[in-house]
Amino acid sequence: MPRTFPRILAMVASMLWLDGAVAADVAAGKAAANAKCVQCHEADDWEGESAASLESLIRDIVAGKVKHKNKLALTPSEIADIAAYWGSGGKAR
Repeated sequence: MPRTFPRILAMVASMLWLDGAVAADVAAGKAAANAKCVQCHEADDWEGESAASLESLIRDIVAGKVKHKNKLALTPSEIADIAAYWGSGGKAR
């Protein structure tokens, strides 16, 4: 029975990894946005947008699918964090 738990845990972890699920951190998103995006964007620029739609947009910008003023280099967790921050209306916890 003890051998089953690590196997199940590994399966769940791989499913999350394959799904691209990243736990977003609003406070980290504020820090990342202030470091990399504040020159052109403020949180209220995205009022009414969901974190999910912002995450998709940012991912497409980083991938070069959507035109952007500057080339962006963001990690998947930075993308999720910034999207969560902007999606919260700029309300970091």
